[in-house]
Amino acid sequence: MPQAPETQLGVHLLETITLGMYSEPLHCVREYIQNAFDSIRAARRQGLLGPEEGCIDVTVDPHTKSLRLRDDGTGLSPEEAIVRLVDIGYSDKADSADAAAANAGFRGIGRMAGISYCGRLVFETSDGGDRTCAVTFDAEAINRLTRPGQAPTTIADAINSNCTPEERSSDSNARFLQVSLEQVSNPALLDVEALSSYLEQAAPVRQDPTTWKFQTKIRSFAENAGYPESLDTVSIRIRGADGAVLREVYRPFKDSFATRDGRGQKRRRVEVTDVVALPRNGDYQGWWGWLAQHPRSGALADVPFGGLRVRMHNIAIGDQSLVQALWTTRPLAMWCFGEVHVVDPALVPNSQRDDFEPSDALSRLHAQLADEMRRIEKEIRDESKDRNTSVRKITQRAERATTKARRRLEEGLTSHNEKTQLIETLNKEAERLKTSIKERNRTAEERTQLGETLLAVEELQEEIRKVERTDADASMSHLNKQARGAVRTVLAVVKEELDDEKRFAAIEQRVIAALRPGGRNR
Repeated sequence: MPQAPETQLGVHLLETITLGMYSEPLHCVREYIQNAFDSIRAARRQGLLGPEEGCIDVTVDPHTKSLRLRDDGTGLSPEEAIVRLVDIGYSDKADSADAAAANAGFRGIGRMAGISYCGRLVFETSDGGDRTCAVTFDAEAINRLTRPGQAPTTIADAINSNCTPEERSSDSNARFLQVSLEQVSNPALLDVEALSSYLEQAAPVRQDPTTWKFQTKIRSFAENAGYPESLDTVSIRIRGADGAVLREVYRPFKDSFATRDGRGQKRRRVEVTDVVALPRNGDYQGWWGWLAQHPRSGALADVPFGGLRVRMHNIAIGDQSLVQALWTTRPLAMWCFGEVHVVDPALVPNSQRDDFEPSDALSRLHAQLADEMRRIEKEIRDESKDRNTSVRKITQRAERATTKARRRLEEGLTSHNEKTQLIETLNKEAERLKTSIKERNRTAEERTQLGETLLAVEELQEEIRKVERTDADASMSHLNKQARGAVRTVLAVVKEELDDEKRFAAIEQRVIAALRPGGRNR
């Protein structure tokens, strides 16, 4: 019986598992952060680090075009380094259910993520002994072998012929693993702002307590759900070429932040008042989450954390579109923000970590999340309906007052007393409108509607103020100054004694009519 031929994996497959999987340059940084995070958590479990210890230093040097990531996790011995760093697609991180639950990475291909974006890829590591090991890949030579016109070769030959392991003695006894991308070809990897913004979203970093006061409450949600480890974090510092810390990376959430309307124009301030646990019924089936409470009166435009984001092992899976696809009305998904932490080990992130592998567990997750999103959507619609009802009542009341005042103005004001009353009535409506406009939960459209009504009220007030001659003035024009003063004094006394605006207005009109030349005998 003929022997089956030995399978050869061509070098072009390497392009599929590097550039094909990490087409966004910053995704390769996420892979190295993920591996460092797993190493730090392993060091914590082994007692090598305290529960809150563990740091990843990311050093950016635009002048030499290099990017380095160094962690203080378990590190690797020279013997382990040769095997783990050279082999591709080999990993023991998920060789048991417990290991799969404890580690974010498991495929064993993430270490090659940066090979498409640099000339040399260097790994240096030590497990705290007296030796370090460096493994250098000639990334430029390896990438050249995947281009058209090159002689066919296998992945193994391409890696082995362009990989240089080196062992050195060390007296530092430090545990670490450092990844260096040298001769970086993509500027995004050397852009401190872009790198920081990306890590704020994707990496398992802490919240800044000076700008986000709800982390303790969110942690209690994770504990109540039974998964406190799903909020494990590490410290990530971005350093310059001289080693100085440029910034500490924190999650991007803010208690108070600015956003813009749908046209990207008018700004409004959003104040977060609380956070609530998800799901609302407390039935945790492979996930838990939280939702920020704030006036939901429009999309959170220009806000880096808008929408609900999915995380597993506290590392981002995709972006807001993952959950947004489950909303009945997708634009409403951006009216809120929060997180969904997936803890079901049956859910496996796909190779690009922008979604999960199709499975029955994923279908169940989608169904549960869709139910929760419908509840949130109903809340948003009910809130919007209440606001619209409030606006309609306020504007209708103001419009009735202006219609009545306009009619009296056109008919002719009876007296200065009526003029004052109309101005005071309109002023009350104007103040009510101004207060409503200032409410934080108002949408831009609602503010516009209220503002237009306010303008109409204020313009009519000004017209009434300009009225100089009333019916009373005309009726008493033939009287001398003392007589006119006497009439006004008597009317003022009557008004005070009656304390009834309607009855006084009727008496005032009869007096004015009687005072007109040709009226009843005086």
